[in-house]
Amino acid sequence: MTVVAAIPAFNEEIAIGSVIVRARQHVDEVLVIDDGSADSTAQVAELMGATVLRHSQNAGKGMALRTAFEWAIDKQVDILVTLDADGQHNPDEIPRIIEPILWKKADIVNGARFLKGHSVKVPRYRRMGQEILTHATNMTADVKLNDSQSGFRAFSKDTFPAFRFNNAGMGVESEMVADASAAGFKITEVPITCRYDVEGSTFNPVKHGMNVLGSIVNQFQRKHPLLYFGVPGFLLFLFGLVLAFRTLFIFQATGKFAIGTSLIAMTSAMVGIFGMFSGLILNSVASHIRDLKSQL
Repeated sequence: MTVVAAIPAFNEEIAIGSVIVRARQHVDEVLVIDDGSADSTAQVAELMGATVLRHSQNAGKGMALRTAFEWAIDKQVDILVTLDADGQHNPDEIPRIIEPILWKKADIVNGARFLKGHSVKVPRYRRMGQEILTHATNMTADVKLNDSQSGFRAFSKDTFPAFRFNNAGMGVESEMVADASAAGFKITEVPITCRYDVEGSTFNPVKHGMNVLGSIVNQFQRKHPLLYFGVPGFLLFLFGLVLAFRTLFIFQATGKFAIGTSLIAMTSAMVGIFGMFSGLILNSVASHIRDLKSQL
Protein backbone atom coordinates (compact mmCIF):
# COMPACT_ATOMS: atom_id res chain seq x y z
CA MET A 1 0.00 0.00 0.00
CA THR A 2 1.16 3.51 -0.84
CA VAL A 3 0.82 5.87 2.13
CA VAL A 4 1.31 9.60 1.63
CA ALA A 5 1.30 12.39 4.21
CA ALA A 6 -0.28 15.60 2.87
CA ILE A 7 0.64 18.82 4.67
CA PRO A 8 -1.11 22.09 3.78
CA ALA A 9 1.28 24.93 4.63
CA PHE A 10 1.12 28.72 4.69
CA ASN A 11 4.17 30.61 5.96
CA GLU A 12 5.43 27.67 8.03
CA GLU A 13 9.18 27.80 7.32
CA ILE A 14 9.95 27.52 11.05
CA ALA A 15 8.34 24.13 11.69
CA ILE A 16 7.77 22.50 8.31
CA GLY A 17 11.24 20.93 8.07
CA SER A 18 11.00 18.92 11.28
CA VAL A 19 7.43 17.83 10.49
CA ILE A 20 8.53 16.48 7.10
CA VAL A 21 11.60 14.66 8.46
CA ARG A 22 9.55 12.90 11.13
CA ALA A 23 6.65 12.10 8.78
CA ARG A 24 8.96 10.53 6.17
CA GLN A 25 9.86 7.80 8.66
CA HIS A 26 6.29 6.46 8.51
CA VAL A 27 5.06 7.10 4.95
CA ASP A 28 6.20 6.47 1.38
CA GLU A 29 6.06 10.12 0.40
CA VAL A 30 5.40 13.52 1.94
CA LEU A 31 3.35 16.02 -0.07
CA VAL A 32 3.43 19.69 0.91
CA ILE A 33 0.87 22.08 -0.54
CA ASP A 34 2.43 25.52 -0.30
CA ASP A 35 -0.65 27.74 -0.17
CA GLY A 36 0.86 30.98 -1.44
CA SER A 37 3.48 31.37 1.29
CA ALA A 38 5.53 34.58 1.33
CA ASP A 39 8.43 32.95 3.22
CA SER A 40 10.71 29.99 2.46
CA THR A 41 8.19 27.25 3.22
CA ALA A 42 8.43 25.68 -0.25
CA GLN A 43 12.23 25.80 -0.36
CA VAL A 44 12.58 24.22 3.07
CA ALA A 45 10.06 21.51 2.17
CA GLU A 46 11.92 20.63 -1.02
CA LEU A 47 15.23 20.58 0.85
CA MET A 48 13.76 18.11 3.33
CA GLY A 49 12.74 15.76 0.50
CA ALA A 50 9.03 16.54 0.19
CA THR A 51 7.08 16.79 -3.05
CA VAL A 52 5.83 20.38 -3.22
CA LEU A 53 2.75 21.69 -5.02
CA ARG A 54 2.45 25.48 -5.02
CA HIS A 55 -0.54 27.82 -5.13
CA SER A 56 0.29 31.18 -6.65
CA GLN A 57 -1.71 32.90 -3.92
CA ASN A 58 -3.23 31.97 -0.59
CA ALA A 59 -6.48 30.13 -1.30
CA GLY A 60 -7.25 28.59 2.10
CA LYS A 61 -6.93 25.19 3.71
CA GLY A 62 -9.91 23.78 1.84
CA MET A 63 -8.32 24.51 -1.51
CA ALA A 64 -4.98 23.12 -0.32
CA LEU A 65 -6.67 19.86 0.65
CA ARG A 66 -8.50 19.75 -2.69
CA THR A 67 -5.14 19.97 -4.45
CA ALA A 68 -3.78 17.18 -2.24
CA PHE A 69 -6.72 14.84 -2.90
CA GLU A 70 -6.68 15.48 -6.65
CA TRP A 71 -2.96 14.66 -6.66
CA ALA A 72 -3.61 11.50 -4.61
CA ILE A 73 -6.27 10.31 -7.06
CA ASP A 74 -3.98 10.96 -10.00
CA LYS A 75 -1.08 9.10 -8.34
CA GLN A 76 -3.34 6.23 -7.19
CA VAL A 77 -2.39 6.63 -3.54
CA ASP A 78 -3.91 4.02 -1.22
CA ILE A 79 -3.95 5.99 2.05
CA LEU A 80 -3.69 9.75 2.47
CA VAL A 81 -2.80 11.18 5.87
CA THR A 82 -3.41 14.88 6.52
CA LEU A 83 -1.66 16.80 9.27
CA ASP A 84 -0.78 20.39 10.10
CA ALA A 85 2.51 22.04 9.21
CA ASP A 86 3.03 24.02 12.41
CA GLY A 87 4.23 21.13 14.56
CA GLN A 88 1.07 20.77 16.66
CA HIS A 89 0.56 17.20 15.44
CA ASN A 90 3.03 14.43 16.18
CA PRO A 91 4.05 12.64 12.94
CA ASP A 92 5.20 9.67 15.01
CA GLU A 93 1.50 8.92 15.58
CA ILE A 94 0.89 8.27 11.87
CA PRO A 95 1.06 4.45 12.33
CA ARG A 96 -1.73 4.73 14.90
CA ILE A 97 -3.80 6.85 12.52
CA ILE A 98 -3.57 4.47 9.55
CA GLU A 99 -3.87 1.18 11.46
CA PRO A 100 -7.71 0.91 11.35
CA ILE A 101 -7.62 1.40 7.57
CA LEU A 102 -4.90 -1.19 7.12
CA TRP A 103 -7.01 -3.68 9.08
CA LYS A 104 -10.16 -2.76 7.10
CA LYS A 105 -11.88 -1.53 10.23
CA ALA A 106 -12.56 1.98 8.94
CA ASP A 107 -12.60 4.09 5.80
CA ILE A 108 -11.59 7.29 7.60
CA VAL A 109 -9.69 7.70 10.85
CA ASN A 110 -10.06 10.89 12.84
CA GLY A 111 -7.33 11.85 15.28
CA ALA A 112 -9.17 12.93 18.43
CA ARG A 113 -7.73 15.04 21.23
CA PHE A 114 -10.60 14.51 23.64
CA LEU A 115 -11.35 10.80 23.75
CA LYS A 116 -12.47 9.42 27.10
CA GLY A 117 -9.47 8.58 29.24
CA HIS A 118 -7.13 10.43 26.90
CA SER A 119 -7.19 14.22 26.80
CA VAL A 120 -4.86 16.97 25.69
CA LYS A 121 -4.22 20.10 27.69
CA VAL A 122 -6.01 22.75 25.65
CA PRO A 123 -6.60 26.36 26.69
CA ARG A 124 -10.07 26.54 28.21
CA TYR A 125 -11.47 29.03 25.72
CA ARG A 126 -10.24 26.88 22.83
CA ARG A 127 -11.73 23.73 24.32
CA MET A 128 -15.09 25.44 24.79
CA GLY A 129 -15.11 26.60 21.18
CA GLN A 130 -14.08 23.17 19.90
CA GLU A 131 -16.87 21.52 21.89
CA ILE A 132 -19.43 23.88 20.34
CA LEU A 133 -18.14 23.22 16.83
CA THR A 134 -18.05 19.45 17.40
CA HIS A 135 -21.65 19.36 18.67
CA ALA A 136 -22.77 21.48 15.72
CA THR A 137 -20.92 19.23 13.27
CA ASN A 138 -22.33 16.06 14.83
CA MET A 139 -25.87 17.41 14.60
CA THR A 140 -25.42 18.47 10.98
CA ALA A 141 -23.60 15.37 9.75
CA ASP A 142 -25.46 12.79 11.89
CA VAL A 143 -22.23 11.45 13.41
CA LYS A 144 -20.83 11.12 16.92
CA LEU A 145 -17.27 12.42 16.94
CA ASN A 146 -15.31 13.67 19.91
CA ASP A 147 -13.19 16.08 17.88
CA SER A 148 -14.64 17.29 14.60
CA GLN A 149 -11.98 19.96 14.04
CA SER A 150 -8.94 17.70 13.98
CA GLY A 151 -6.70 18.17 10.98
CA PHE A 152 -4.86 14.91 11.69
CA ARG A 153 -6.76 12.28 9.72
CA ALA A 154 -6.28 9.27 7.44
CA PHE A 155 -8.37 8.46 4.37
CA SER A 156 -8.60 5.28 2.31
CA LYS A 157 -8.52 5.68 -1.47
CA ASP A 158 -12.22 4.77 -1.77
CA THR A 159 -13.17 7.97 0.03
CA PHE A 160 -11.19 10.42 -2.13
CA PRO A 161 -13.95 11.22 -4.69
CA ALA A 162 -16.56 11.87 -1.98
CA PHE A 163 -15.27 15.24 -0.86
CA ARG A 164 -16.59 18.42 -2.51
CA PHE A 165 -14.25 21.01 -0.96
CA ASN A 166 -16.82 23.77 -1.38
CA ASN A 167 -15.45 25.45 1.72
CA ALA A 168 -12.11 27.05 0.92
CA GLY A 169 -11.25 27.88 4.53
CA MET A 170 -11.01 26.16 7.89
CA GLY A 171 -14.63 25.01 7.75
CA VAL A 172 -13.45 22.24 5.44
CA GLU A 173 -12.88 19.92 8.43
CA SER A 174 -16.61 19.88 9.25
CA GLU A 175 -17.56 19.76 5.57
CA MET A 176 -15.43 16.64 5.04
CA VAL A 177 -17.12 14.92 7.99
CA ALA A 178 -20.52 15.72 6.52
CA ASP A 179 -19.48 14.49 3.06
CA ALA A 180 -18.08 11.25 4.46
CA SER A 181 -21.21 10.62 6.51
CA ALA A 182 -23.48 11.32 3.53
CA ALA A 183 -21.48 8.84 1.44
CA GLY A 184 -21.87 6.15 4.10
CA PHE A 185 -18.20 5.76 4.98
CA LYS A 186 -17.20 4.35 8.35
CA ILE A 187 -15.37 6.88 10.52
CA THR A 188 -13.49 5.84 13.62
CA GLU A 189 -11.39 7.84 16.07
CA VAL A 190 -8.03 7.21 17.69
CA PRO A 191 -6.39 9.30 20.41
CA ILE A 192 -3.69 11.78 19.42
CA THR A 193 -1.60 14.36 21.19
CA CYS A 194 -1.43 18.02 20.23
CA ARG A 195 0.92 20.85 21.18
CA TYR A 196 -0.14 24.44 21.69
CA ASP A 197 3.27 25.82 22.57
CA VAL A 198 4.75 25.78 19.07
CA GLU A 199 5.74 28.79 17.01
CA GLY A 200 4.33 29.43 13.58
CA SER A 201 1.36 31.02 11.88
CA THR A 202 -1.80 30.99 13.97
CA PHE A 203 -5.38 32.07 13.40
CA ASN A 204 -7.43 34.32 15.63
CA PRO A 205 -9.39 31.64 17.54
CA VAL A 206 -12.57 33.74 17.77
CA LYS A 207 -12.56 34.61 14.07
CA HIS A 208 -11.64 31.05 13.20
CA GLY A 209 -14.46 29.66 15.34
CA MET A 210 -17.06 32.02 13.90
CA ASN A 211 -16.02 31.18 10.33
CA VAL A 212 -16.26 27.45 10.99
CA LEU A 213 -19.59 27.83 12.79
CA GLY A 214 -20.94 29.83 9.86
CA SER A 215 -19.88 27.04 7.53
CA ILE A 216 -21.61 24.44 9.71
CA VAL A 217 -24.82 26.49 9.84
CA ASN A 218 -24.73 26.77 6.05
CA GLN A 219 -24.40 22.97 5.77
CA PHE A 220 -27.25 22.48 8.24
CA GLN A 221 -29.43 24.84 6.21
CA ARG A 222 -28.91 22.79 3.07
CA LYS A 223 -29.34 19.41 4.77
CA HIS A 224 -32.24 20.23 7.14
CA PRO A 225 -34.18 23.14 5.57
CA LEU A 226 -37.38 22.22 7.38
CA LEU A 227 -35.70 22.61 10.77
CA TYR A 228 -33.70 25.65 9.73
CA PHE A 229 -36.64 27.60 8.28
CA GLY A 230 -39.72 25.81 9.56
CA VAL A 231 -39.08 25.80 13.30
CA PRO A 232 -38.17 29.51 13.58
CA GLY A 233 -41.11 30.28 11.26
CA PHE A 234 -43.51 28.36 13.50
CA LEU A 235 -42.20 30.16 16.59
CA LEU A 236 -42.62 33.55 14.89
CA PHE A 237 -46.16 32.60 13.87
CA LEU A 238 -47.01 31.67 17.46
CA PHE A 239 -45.49 34.93 18.68
CA GLY A 240 -47.65 36.82 16.19
CA LEU A 241 -50.77 35.01 17.42
CA VAL A 242 -49.96 35.88 21.03
CA LEU A 243 -49.55 39.55 20.12
CA ALA A 244 -52.78 39.45 18.11
CA PHE A 245 -54.72 38.13 21.12
CA ARG A 246 -53.05 40.79 23.28
CA THR A 247 -54.24 43.45 20.84
CA LEU A 248 -57.80 42.16 21.15
CA PHE A 249 -57.52 42.06 24.95
CA ILE A 250 -56.31 45.67 25.06
CA PHE A 251 -59.16 46.76 22.77
CA GLN A 252 -61.76 45.00 24.90
CA ALA A 253 -60.32 46.41 28.13
CA THR A 254 -59.73 50.03 27.05
CA GLY A 255 -61.58 50.51 23.77
CA LYS A 256 -58.30 51.60 22.18
CA PHE A 257 -56.66 49.84 19.28
CA ALA A 258 -52.93 49.13 19.87
CA ILE A 259 -51.63 49.91 16.40
CA GLY A 260 -47.96 49.20 17.19
CA THR A 261 -48.69 45.83 18.76
CA SER A 262 -51.01 44.83 15.93
CA LEU A 263 -48.41 45.73 13.30
CA ILE A 264 -45.77 43.66 15.06
CA ALA A 265 -48.23 40.78 15.37
CA MET A 266 -49.12 40.90 11.68
CA THR A 267 -45.49 41.16 10.58
CA SER A 268 -44.39 38.31 12.85
CA ALA A 269 -47.22 36.05 11.68
CA MET A 270 -46.55 36.76 8.01
CA VAL A 271 -42.81 36.17 8.31
CA GLY A 272 -43.53 33.00 10.29
CA ILE A 273 -45.89 31.67 7.63
CA PHE A 274 -43.34 32.48 4.93
CA GLY A 275 -40.64 30.65 6.92
CA MET A 276 -42.77 27.54 7.38
CA PHE A 277 -43.73 27.36 3.71
CA SER A 278 -40.09 27.97 2.68
CA GLY A 279 -38.98 25.12 4.93
CA LEU A 280 -41.61 22.76 3.52
CA ILE A 281 -40.76 23.62 -0.10
CA LEU A 282 -36.98 23.41 0.36
CA ASN A 283 -37.32 20.17 2.32
CA SER A 284 -39.33 18.68 -0.55
CA VAL A 285 -36.69 19.78 -3.05
CA ALA A 286 -33.87 18.37 -0.86
CA SER A 287 -35.71 15.05 -0.52
CA HIS A 288 -36.21 14.90 -4.28
CA ILE A 289 -32.51 15.56 -4.89
CA ARG A 290 -31.54 12.81 -2.41
CA ASP A 291 -33.89 10.38 -4.18
CA LEU A 292 -32.35 11.21 -7.54
CA LYS A 293 -28.83 10.71 -6.16
CA SER A 294 -29.79 7.33 -4.68
CA GLN A 295 -31.05 6.19 -8.08
CA LEU A 296 -27.81 7.09 -9.87
